[in-house]
Amino acid sequence: MQWVLMSASKKLLFLAASLVLLLSCNKGGGGEEAAIAFSQNPMFVTSESAVHDCGLICNASWTASTKDAWVTVLTESGNSGDPLKIRVSSNTGETDRNASIKVVAGKTGKVLQLVQYANAASGFVSETKVNLDTYGKATYISVNTEDGWNYTTPEDADWLKLEKRSATALGISADVNFTGDPRSATFKVRSDDGTKEAEITVTQQFSNEKFKASTVYGRKLVYAMGEYIKTVSKDSFTELTPGVTSFEMSATLQDEFGGDTGPKQRNMFLFEVDMTQATIVATLKADNDANIHTTQKMTEQLKALQQSRTGITVWGGTNGDFFYTTGDGSTCNLQGVLYRRGVCLNDSFNDAVCTVFAVFKDGTAHVMSQAEYATVKQDIREAVGGRQVLLTDGNKAGFSDPAQHPRTAVGASRDGKTVWMLVVDGRDEQYGTGSFSVSYDVLARILKAAGAYDAINLDGGGSSTYVTRSSGGTLTRRNQPANSNRVERTVLDGLAIVK
Repeated sequence: MQWVLMSASKKLLFLAASLVLLLSCNKGGGGEEAAIAFSQNPMFVTSESAVHDCGLICNASWTASTKDAWVTVLTESGNSGDPLKIRVSSNTGETDRNASIKVVAGKTGKVLQLVQYANAASGFVSETKVNLDTYGKATYISVNTEDGWNYTTPEDADWLKLEKRSATALGISADVNFTGDPRSATFKVRSDDGTKEAEITVTQQFSNEKFKASTVYGRKLVYAMGEYIKTVSKDSFTELTPGVTSFEMSATLQDEFGGDTGPKQRNMFLFEVDMTQATIVATLKADNDANIHTTQKMTEQLKALQQSRTGITVWGGTNGDFFYTTGDGSTCNLQGVLYRRGVCLNDSFNDAVCTVFAVFKDGTAHVMSQAEYATVKQDIREAVGGRQVLLTDGNKAGFSDPAQHPRTAVGASRDGKTVWMLVVDGRDEQYGTGSFSVSYDVLARILKAAGAYDAINLDGGGSSTYVTRSSGGTLTRRNQPANSNRVERTVLDGLAIVK
C-alpha cells in the first residue's frame, strides 16, 4: 500500500478512526448501509507510469470506476477487505493533473480524488505562478526532488499561508481578501543541499460580489453577517484617533426574528475602541455627580465632560442605561449601577434583567451579570447599567422578544482590550429617520460579526444617540433619533470615549 502524504502517526490515527467507522455501520450487501473510506483523499502519485493501491477501506462488496483516460481501474469489484488497485500512465506534461475514482457499496458511494505530479524533469517545482481566489481557497505545488527542501516566509504578507503537506507537496492558501484590490507576494523554495531554487509568485484576486461594502471594515462586517445583509448603499470608516474608529453603514438588512422581517433599510453606527490606547468613562449632566437624578442631551453631556476635565479629549460617545421617572416626573432614576472615577454612585438593580458594562482599574472593559459584578465591584473604575444579554462567551443569547426598536448596545472582547459601542436607528415609518428598527437577535449578530465576545443592550428607542468628534474638534450627533422631528432626547447617563 502506497501512502504518500501520511506520517506513521497519522496512519495509525486514521486506521483507528476507520475501525470505529466499520464497527458502527451495517454491512452493505443487498443495498444496506456501508462504510467507505480511503487511507488518504486526495491521493498523490508520482509522474511515472505505475500500479498503485488506493488504500480502500470498505466493509461490504464494492465496485469501482473512473472516467479519466490516464487511469485504469485494475480491480473493478471486490469484497470487504479487498484492495482497490489502479494503473496510471506517465505524466509527461509540465503541470499536475487530477482524476476521480468512484467506489460504490450498496447505497453508499464515495469519490477518491487522485493527483498525479507533473513530469519530474520539467523543473524543480510544478509551477512558479500561483493564483488564489478572493477567499484564499487552498491549492498546492509539487516539489520535484529526492532531497529535502524548505521554503522562505515572505515579508509583509501575513495574509499568505504556507504549509509543507508532504515530502513532495507545498500547500498554499490565504486569508479572505477584503482590501479591495488584488495582492501578491513572492517566496523561494530551496533544496536542502542548496543546488536547486525556485521563486514562487502568489497572486490573490479580489471580487466584491459577496462583500458589497466600499471599506475594508465594512466588507469584513458584511462577510461575517452572511446573508442577513442584502445590499449596502453606503459605508464609511474613520480613524478618529489611534485606537478609536467610527464606522457607519446604510444597508438593506434582513431581520428574521419577528416584526417586519423583510429586507429593510437599516442605519448602523459603530465605535471600536482599543482600550490600550483610549478609555471609556461614564457621563452625567454637566459632568456633575450630583445630577444623578436629572437628564441632559447626550451631545451636551459630552461637551460638558470636555469642558470640565482638563488634559483629556472626548472622541465620541453614546447614551447609557435605562431610567424611569418618579413623583411628578421631574426625578429620574437609573435601573442599574453607575460608577464614575472609581466612586459608586448607584449600587442597586431595578430587577433581575439588569446587567453591567464596566471599565476596571487595570484599563480592561467587561460585560457582566449581577452575580459577576458582586465579585469584582471593588475593581471597577467606570460603569453603567444595561439590560438584556446579547452575547455570552461569543454565543448569541436565546431571545423570546421579537420586538424591533432603535437600539444602543455595548460589547467587549474576551480579553477586555477592545470595546464596541453600537447604535442602530429606526422607526422610519413614524419619524422619517431613514432606517427601520431591529430585534435583539440582529443587534447580537452585528456585535458578534464585529468581534465582541460578550455584549448587552443599553437604553434604546428615542434615547439612542451616537456622537463623534469631527476633524475640527466639534462634537456632532451622527444618527437620526427616533423622536418627533428627529430631536435628541435627554438621557440620564452615557458612555464617553476619551484619551
